[in-house]
Formats: sequence, C-alpha cells, structure tokens
Amino acid sequence: MDRTRLKNIILLILLLMNAMLLCSLASVRGQERSARERTARELTELFASEDIALEARIPSSLPPASVTLSRDLDGDRALAAALLGDDLTMSNEGGGIYIFTSSAGQALFRSNGVFEATGTLARSDAEAVCRKFCQAFGYQDLTLDPDSGTGSAVQYFDGYPVSNASVDFAVSGGSLVSVSGAHLPQTASASVSGGSMSAVTALTKFLNARRDSGAVVSAVTEVYLCYELQSTAAAPMSLVPAWCVVTDTGNYYVNCLTEAVTRS
Repeated sequence: MDRTRLKNIILLILLLMNAMLLCSLASVRGQERSARERTARELTELFASEDIALEARIPSSLPPASVTLSRDLDGDRALAAALLGDDLTMSNEGGGIYIFTSSAGQALFRSNGVFEATGTLARSDAEAVCRKFCQAFGYQDLTLDPDSGTGSAVQYFDGYPVSNASVDFAVSGGSLVSVSGAHLPQTASASVSGGSMSAVTALTKFLNARRDSGAVVSAVTEVYLCYELQSTAAAPMSLVPAWCVVTDTGNYYVNCLTEAVTRS
C-alpha cells in the first residue's frame, strides 16, 4: 500500500477516535450537569417544604485539607513592626506570650495567634494604614465605620476565609490606636484530608440542625467553603474546613470532619 495513503488512513482513524472521545466526554459532562441540576431542584423543593427559600448557588467543589500551623515569631515581629515601627524590644513573658514594645506602643502575641497592639499606631490617614496592613498580612473584606471609629477584616488562608479569625481596628481623634484579633502564619506545618463533604450534604445537615433547634430561617442566600480556627494544648492553631451557610438570620457553619453545625 502506498505510504502516503497509509498515513492518511492512520490520521483518519486518529481523528475518528478523538471525535468519539470528545463525544463520550461531552455525554459524561452532560449527565453530570443534569444530575447536579436534578439534585438542586430536589434540594430546593425540600427547603421549600420547610418554608425556606434556597436562593444560593450550590457549589460543586470539595473541602480543602485540614492544616496545623506552627507559630512564627518572625511573623509576629513583622506584624508588630508594621504597627509600631522597626525599633522594637521583645520580651518573653512565658506561657507562649511575647510582647514587642517601641515608642509608639506595645503589641502582645499569644501562641494561639491572638494578638493586641495598642498605642499611637498611625497619626494620619488611619484608613490607608488599615488597608496596607490587611494587604500585607492576609486579611480581606475590610469594613471601616468613620462614625464609630471602628473597623474589621477577615483572615484568609490559602484563598479561604477563616470564619473565627478576624482583626478589629479602633480609631480615635484621627489616629489608629488599637489593632487586635487573630493572626495566622501562612505556611502549614502539617495537613490531612479535608474529607469529602459536598455542599449538598452540608445543606442537608444544616436543614436537620435547624429543624432540631427550631431556629427561624426563611432564606439561604449563599454557601461557600471556609476554615474554622481551633485551638488545643497540643495544637494551638489548627484550621478545619467547613461549609458556611449564609441565611437571612445569620451564618451557620457545618464542620466537614465532625459534621457539627454551629451558628456565628
């Protein structure tokens, strides 16, 4: 057989095989999409039967890994320097407590990531200082209230918000006078599987918990993955994945490992 003709036949066979694979993949994806849509309809109907409007888009993603964090004293110093300046004196108070001081004030850090800095931390444009601080140390969703002189932001880790790790700002007379909350190292020392709890399972767990508690909820507006900060004597800073179920009466968190449902 002519070599050119043989090559053309082989190319044709390969093209047909690729076309068959593409058709098969499209069919599988179509079936998966149909299954997700059917599940969403059934879940929406289940919520509606209990007078709750399920308005949220149901994500298909799975939880991230649980992580254990190790304290980073250099990170503590860097945060203190951002607020107090570089001319710092550090003292070890014992029990995992370190204090950094300068002419601007002092910052106290605990082993579980909790800290508090007080003093004259910024004499002008406190809002700009707060925004720069958040960008430098992994906080997002900054809100500032000029009338009350307060603000807050949420700590993120690996792209996920940490539900119970936030920072609070206090402004007085135009000066930033206090920054307190939790600060987490951005590098994990150990990690384990985050489990396989889907958003559908989390919503079902939430619905069961709401039914048992009798809590008043009329709408679920958002569902997203996050972390919960946990602290024990053995592991002062551990992050456990959870699903956040946002409702019209507050946020609920479904722990991906224990399946416990808590309300913020």
